[in-house]
Amino acid sequence: MSLKDLLPDGTYDEIIAETKGNLSKKTKCPYCKREIVYDTKNPYRPFCSNRCKLLDLGLWADNGIIVKGKSVIEDEDADLLNDPNLPKSNL
Repeated sequence: MSLKDLLPDGTYDEIIAETKGNLSKKTKCPYCKREIVYDTKNPYRPFCSNRCKLLDLGLWADNGIIVKGKSVIEDEDADLLNDPNLPKSNL
C-alpha cells in the first residue's frame, strides 16, 4: 500500500504538483530566525548553519528548551515500574 492509496482521491497529485512547482520553500532558522531556503542541498536544515544547529542542541542539553508534559508523579503508568513481575536489570 502506498501513500497515494491512503490519501483521498486527487490529494496525492495535488501535493506532487505543488512540490514540483515550489522547489525553493523558504523558512526561518529555528535558532537565529534568518530566512533560509529549505532544500536538500542544505545539510543543516532546518537550521541555516552548523553553528545554529549546535547552539540549539546546547540549549536542549542545558534544559534551556523543555517540552512540557506530565510529571513522572502524575504519570498513570508510573506505578507499573514497581511491578514485581517486571524483569530486573543486570546492570
